[in-house]
Amino acid sequence: MSRKPRTISPENKMVVQYVTMAFGGTPHVDEYGHNTEDLTVGILYCHNRPTEGVTSYSTIRLSDYPMMGVKGEFQTRLELAGVCATTTGFFPNVLASAAFSIMRTGDIYYPGTVMPNFIRQYSPSSVLPHLYLTAPFLWQDDLKTLNCGTKKVSWLLAMPIAESEYLYLKEHGDEALEHLFEQEEIDIFDLNRLPVV
Repeated sequence: MSRKPRTISPENKMVVQYVTMAFGGTPHVDEYGHNTEDLTVGILYCHNRPTEGVTSYSTIRLSDYPMMGVKGEFQTRLELAGVCATTTGFFPNVLASAAFSIMRTGDIYYPGTVMPNFIRQYSPSSVLPHLYLTAPFLWQDDLKTLNCGTKKVSWLLAMPIAESEYLYLKEHGDEALEHLFEQEEIDIFDLNRLPVV
């Protein structure tokens, strides 16, 4: 899925600079292309951020695509952030696939929504097959809404969750699920962690 980098707009250069400042470290960007459609997305990553042995990721250029609701275009554009153990080599592909889905559908995503089975595409036996989208709390003081002039860009953190956690979310809501995560002090960097319910 990896491809050579494309030229990006001045607005997306602002996105790159903003994410780099939020993550810290030395940024790298790889290009990912859709298997059947003419869609590409950049994945920026910084090793050993926010701690040793893990890598922080952000999509680049997902925000070129609007999210559409019944009243028209949503007020902000979206980029996805993620973080996991550096040894988990398939995670950038997961973020790219999630980005392509958002590009193609134009659906609106917000904290508390789930993208089902995006981990399972690359790790069929994963105990955490779904992506839960939430506020980017790891960088909440640094990764806020960015006004690029022509668009406003917000980030959601994509966290892998288990089927049982997804069912708990549906029954009890996102605040209850996140409270449970805090209570159990889950390691969000570990894609092999045990479910909390």
